[in-house]
Amino acid sequence: MKKEFELHFLPIADEDITEIIDYIAEDKISAAVSFYDGLEKRFLQLTTHPYLGTKRREPDLAHKGYYSLVHDNYIIFYTIEQSAVVIHRVLSGYRDYLTLLK
Repeated sequence: MKKEFELHFLPIADEDITEIIDYIAEDKISAAVSFYDGLEKRFLQLTTHPYLGTKRREPDLAHKGYYSLVHDNYIIFYTIEQSAVVIHRVLSGYRDYLTLLK
């Protein structure tokens, strides 16, 4: 039986998700719902496969133990801490995420 990791979200990650969903919903609510459903599936994957993402190689991110997982045009940045996956940010791949993660 696989170990299941807890899932924790930093408050700023919750804000990121809300902003993304609101932005997508401005154009099409069904697209926002679909995006959220897919994002939720990605989070659930991390509870059983926390190393599914890519270990970040940028020095600042690697030092902090960041992993990332892509969902559409967005990147989920997370760390693995004991028996928990901690979601730090969910950011557009077009943004300067190195600056935002400092």
